[in-house]
Amino acid sequence: MGVRFTHAGRILGALAAVFFIFSYLYSNLIITFAGAAILFYLMYRKLEFDSLKNRMEIGIYREVLEKVAHKGSEVNIRLEIRSSETIGIDASEALPRELLLSSGDTLLRGTVHPEKPFSLTYGVTPQERGYFRYPPLKLTIIEARGLFTRDLVLDPSTELHVQASKEELALGHLMSRRKQFNITGKAHARYARTYRSDFRSVREFIPGDRFRDIDWKASSRLTRLMTREFDTETNLPSVIMVDCSMSMRELVRKRTKLDHAIALAIQIALVFDSQSHPVGLISFNENRILDSIPPLRGNVDDVLISLFKLPNPQVTGGYPGPPSNEAPPGDEKSCEFLGQVGPFLQGSKGVRTKPDRITGIFDAVRSLQESSESGRIMILLSDMETNQFAIKKALSMAVAWKHRVIAISPFSWPYHLQGEAITERTMERIYPDHLAKQAQLDDLRKAGIKVIEMSLRERGDKVMAALRRMGQ
Repeated sequence: MGVRFTHAGRILGALAAVFFIFSYLYSNLIITFAGAAILFYLMYRKLEFDSLKNRMEIGIYREVLEKVAHKGSEVNIRLEIRSSETIGIDASEALPRELLLSSGDTLLRGTVHPEKPFSLTYGVTPQERGYFRYPPLKLTIIEARGLFTRDLVLDPSTELHVQASKEELALGHLMSRRKQFNITGKAHARYARTYRSDFRSVREFIPGDRFRDIDWKASSRLTRLMTREFDTETNLPSVIMVDCSMSMRELVRKRTKLDHAIALAIQIALVFDSQSHPVGLISFNENRILDSIPPLRGNVDDVLISLFKLPNPQVTGGYPGPPSNEAPPGDEKSCEFLGQVGPFLQGSKGVRTKPDRITGIFDAVRSLQESSESGRIMILLSDMETNQFAIKKALSMAVAWKHRVIAISPFSWPYHLQGEAITERTMERIYPDHLAKQAQLDDLRKAGIKVIEMSLRERGDKVMAALRRMGQ
């Protein structure tokens, strides 16, 4: 960036020009010398400023003071500017659009000394979960006399990793202490029923507890209902499958279906782990698996970390509507192409590849087959709008392998209509989409897949209650 005059520098330059014009008109040498002195002073200060900017070393340091940043909770950011020379600075910290300024000020205006760096602390509140990168800082350096300025662009490459909100985590831990998830039914290979063993304690009755666990003696003595708690043991593996496709990451009024799904996945994982169910995770997008964690005891922390690192929300520009229920058109050329490249994509030879097999959901289900285990609980969190033609085939294949498949699916329209008046034209669009969604869910139910329809504000306790009913 080049050197620019400030208002003070422009005034001095204009004053020198006026002196020269006045001396020319009235032949006054004193005024001529005064104008020349001002001009030489400006040239001297500019040369000094050019020399300063060549020998100056300036750096910016941005630090997130909190070790963990949560969605909806204030995070303190400390910004420090250091310089080897005494300079004046003027700038304003630009925040990513997902962060709102909650305390302090982002204006950088003052003087930086070699022995005294300029520091600034302010608070921001993340509105979304994910990785957010700060834009480069455009810094204006001011000459010591305030006559010239120069712009610099400094980029300390600061990223803020925002995790799920504290309320979602707290609700998950609360549910893990209160909710019991028992599995009954026929056992398959490497699949066992849950059973209760040692008596743990007696606590106050909470709505949703089983009546057969009520301790009537303690209830009569304390004049309020009390519930007995037992240690639960099981070796039932459970896998949570999270769809991270574009329709799930669509950002609508600072909300996404993926954030809702992550909150439910966190709460379900904590409840399953508290009941000694080995819990795993498979996250996938339109084309491939993003992360896969096998269901093992004690790895719930790995599951939570993987959930925190799922892709960021994206603005898609409006609700595109659900795709067609039919498979994409497969003419002879496309089928021939897939037949040639399919073995390389699947890592096998001689396999005739169809469009529904080159999808993330199909790879996620196929990865369970490779583990040679059956009888798992598969909980799918997806709006079923991406690769819709492959979902039923993949989940039906999982049912054929003796897995218990439960699909938790939201409907997109409530996310877009929140706080808006519903017009007749909007209803004409919603109704066909609703019928198509219900037809899709009915097909899944007929294939032996249990479905939970998730509303916009569905909390984990209601979902766990539905899961508990379906697990019987």
